[in-house]
Amino acid sequence: MQFTSYIVAVQLCVLLGSSAFYCRVTSSAEIDQLKEYFNTSSTDTAGGGILFLDILKNWEKESDKIIQSQIVSFYFKLFEQHKDNQTIKKSIETIKEEIIAKFFNSSYSKAEAFQNLLRISVHDLQVQRKAISELYEVIVSLVPGTPLRKRKRSQTLFRGRRTPK
Repeated sequence: MQFTSYIVAVQLCVLLGSSAFYCRVTSSAEIDQLKEYFNTSSTDTAGGGILFLDILKNWEKESDKIIQSQIVSFYFKLFEQHKDNQTIKKSIETIKEEIIAKFFNSSYSKAEAFQNLLRISVHDLQVQRKAISELYEVIVSLVPGTPLRKRKRSQTLFRGRRTPK
C-alpha cells in the first residue's frame, strides 16, 4: 500500500508542479531519512551554530542567486559523495530532483552545466589559463542588463569613430 501511495504522490508532483502539497510530503520524508542516516540529532550537530540559514536570511532577494548557488553546489557535492550508498540513494535522487525543479526551473541543461562547473579543477594549469583569458568577458557579463554582445558592439563602434579637430 505504501508503494502505491508513493507512486501516486510522485505522479501528482509531476502533474501539479514542485510546489504541490504531495511533493513537500515526499521530500519531507526523504529529508527525514537523510537526517536519520547522518544522525543529525547528535549533540555535535548544533555545535558552531547554523551553517546556511543565517546567510540565506541576508540574501533573500531574487538577484542574490549567487549565494544560493554556492549552497546548492555544497549539497550537490555532498550528494555526489554518497551517490552509491543504497540506503539513501533514493532520497538523494528525490531531493536532487526537487532542487533542480526549484533552483533551475526544471531546466536539466542548466543543472548539468552547473554540475559541470563543479567538476572543473582549479589546480589544472590549462584551466587556469583559459579562465584568465575569459576573465574580462566574465566580468562584463556580470553587469546586470548588459549582454556581452551589446557591450562588445558598443566598444567597437566607439573605438572606430574619430572626433573632428
